[in-house]
Amino acid sequence: MKNILIIQRDEAYFLFETIQVLEKYSHHFKDYEITLLVNEESLNQVYDNSSPIIKGITWDESRVLEAVYDLSVNLSLEEGTWDLHGLINSRKKVGPYRKNNQLIVNDLWSTYLITLKAKAPFLTFHLQDIYRNILGLKELKLKEQKKTSINQIAFALTSPDIFPASEQEALINTISRENPHTIVLDATEVDDIADLSQTLYIGPAGLKALKICENGGTAILLTGSFQGFNYLPMSEKSFVVSSRNQQFTSSELNKIVNKILKHEVPLDSSYSLYQTDCTVFSGSYLKSLNTTDNNYPFYQTHVVLWNFLLNLSDINLEVTKCNPSQINLLKNNQEVLRKYIRLHEYAMASIDIIYRESKATQSDPDIIEGHLKNLREISQLAHQLAESHSFIRPVLDFYHIRHGQNQGTDLVEQSKESLLSYSEEHQVLEALLELFSVTIKQNEVSI
Repeated sequence: MKNILIIQRDEAYFLFETIQVLEKYSHHFKDYEITLLVNEESLNQVYDNSSPIIKGITWDESRVLEAVYDLSVNLSLEEGTWDLHGLINSRKKVGPYRKNNQLIVNDLWSTYLITLKAKAPFLTFHLQDIYRNILGLKELKLKEQKKTSINQIAFALTSPDIFPASEQEALINTISRENPHTIVLDATEVDDIADLSQTLYIGPAGLKALKICENGGTAILLTGSFQGFNYLPMSEKSFVVSSRNQQFTSSELNKIVNKILKHEVPLDSSYSLYQTDCTVFSGSYLKSLNTTDNNYPFYQTHVVLWNFLLNLSDINLEVTKCNPSQINLLKNNQEVLRKYIRLHEYAMASIDIIYRESKATQSDPDIIEGHLKNLREISQLAHQLAESHSFIRPVLDFYHIRHGQNQGTDLVEQSKESLLSYSEEHQVLEALLELFSVTIKQNEVSI
């Protein structure tokens, strides 16, 4: 029996999704004894401490620091875990850890996970997909969903900024009147560990929605704008409704509810509608059912880009027809990316000169220092660009981390490794630019 340590010390949402992955893929861990290091407060929100789902669950750091593991995996975004993971006695480490004051992130999926710290405009991949790929679990395993009639509807309070309290009350009253044989209750009253295949949840995405859907429920998730997979259940029975930063009305939402109660897909709505699709590729994807938010075309380009970069596989997505606002936003980001790519080419030229100078028999220190100064200035400009352009930021943050993994022991080796990582980044930036262009032209997306 091998020992594996999984570190997950983030808030309850992240812990819940981690435990879901370990449950669904338990057959992969039959030869392992798992220890899960958690945040005690998060655990209290997810499960009763008296009956933890994993035998080795703990929040005691001293316990894991005294043990020896065959494998340790850090799934946490909490920076304090980087130092802790560096101190863990394990034969192999996956996920971020600190060694000699340097952050080490060996695998691509963990690097991608860290980019979420920058508050990306949307979560491209479902959190469960990210975790299973970090753990090396390539198959996609979903809980079997029963297609049954709805006998109870659970409401959760939605922000009055996008759904006024009077309209929420009107929707509850209308549904109760039109469906007299259906139980209508507050979501807090739902037993979320029971079979909920006959339950419809209506409200914001969050931990309660996750629990209900993981136990078979259907969800209508209300949001002001498209946010990708932020807090969304891993379920093809989930529908996301975006008001596009306007206010919801009870009459429009009731039309959507009626369609879903009849097991029909609600296409004709004035709101943006999305549904989880797990058939496009080996992972989950949010497909648009009608007119989309401004974020959605960027989401599609990132799905294609990251799937190629992280999974080394091509996918084809039919681009939703863009409205003028989306096209303008795409063109603005396209122009910014073009300018940055030209700047990036200067960085690559400086690295090449540094490499050649450092190999020369008689190198010129002034030339080397001049080009090192260029690289520092370009890196600073990239940081400023990332902060002001959220749709480009995930790629820039990803390669900022990748560049920091340079293990060269002298200037020759360092410049050689930098040239390789900058060349890779350049290809990815060009690919993203091409995806923007293809999306604008309304062609089929692929690389």
